Amino acid sequence: MTESDFHSTPNSPSRGDALLGHRIGDANLNRAQEALRTLEDLARFGNLALVQTAYKKVRHDLQDALRTWDQCSLLIARDAQGDVGRTAKLPSEFERKDAFHDVAAAAAQRLQQSLRSLEEVAKVLYPATAQTVESIRYRSYDLNAALLLGLQRDRAFLQNAKLYVLADCTPPIEEFRSRIESIAQSGVDLIQIREKHKDASEILAYTECAIDAIGGLPARLIMNDRADLALLSRSFGLHVGQTDLSIAQARKILPSQSVIGLSTHSVEQIREAILLGADYIGCGPTFPSSTKAFDSFAGLAFLRDAAPIASEAHLPAYAIGGIHSGNLDQVLDAGFRRIVVGSAIWNALDPRKATDVLRSMLDQE
Repeated sequence: MTESDFHSTPNSPSRGDALLGHRIGDANLNRAQEALRTLEDLARFGNLALVQTAYKKVRHDLQDALRTWDQCSLLIARDAQGDVGRTAKLPSEFERKDAFHDVAAAAAQRLQQSLRSLEEVAKVLYPATAQTVESIRYRSYDLNAALLLGLQRDRAFLQNAKLYVLADCTPPIEEFRSRIESIAQSGVDLIQIREKHKDASEILAYTECAIDAIGGLPARLIMNDRADLALLSRSFGLHVGQTDLSIAQARKILPSQSVIGLSTHSVEQIREAILLGADYIGCGPTFPSSTKAFDSFAGLAFLRDAAPIASEAHLPAYAIGGIHSGNLDQVLDAGFRRIVVGSAIWNALDPRKATDVLRSMLDQE
């Protein structure tokens, strides 16, 4: 835009308005790009792959949308040292009480506010771009919500969790309680309630019993399939299969802090799980299982293919299907350091001892 352009039509801005608009535009473009980079990094290193990719696209789309803006006018208008807002800071702007969730919240607000300012500048100086900036602003609302909700989930726990046990509701409830307490004390990280035959009310009673038995121990409880029971029992999370509720559907039901795991049987399903925002995945079946019948087995070859993909995405991946102390070495050799077991612990004559054996094997790696 040149000086003559400011006066080309009756509605063109004056030179003073153009200078003010470019100064506001330059400052808010910088703010938006800084906020986007911060949010993208939080999503990336918080292992929220889908959100990180979406932020990256917003960043590039914003750059493309403003490519027609006069870059020289933006630079000429810049006066960072003379900006009266540079020193007008509140003490709260230098504090982050809730670690990186507060960082994300502050960056999200900066992004939305700066996009609104850019939109208003566009309406005056570059009307053809105003609608595109508005569209980017609305996209940022959903993205910011996805990031803030994702950061509330305890992904740090999942990164360190190695031993995951499937428990059914077959034993009498007092025996069930004793068994849950025993394996939780022995070092099981995750316990999934997997029950296909009992009524919902009975499964809920067993689940609440398990949560009570775990008490203050580190172990966390996962509900299989039933988002409604996960919600009612306040379980740590939910596990779904390829034909169950989708992750997006389950998120609409569960509290924001709930983790959601997904069963995968192929490399393509792992890549899809990463994009869908799964908090962890189960990979298998690896071996024949005494607790569940399978039509086919992904096997150890699948584990060898899956391990580097999951590792690169920082997505906790658990080998599942017929794993016990006699074949765990093969799973470890395939690159997996996390396992899901069923009868190897849950139906063992001495569940505590079985837990100790598997835990010690995993901890040696």
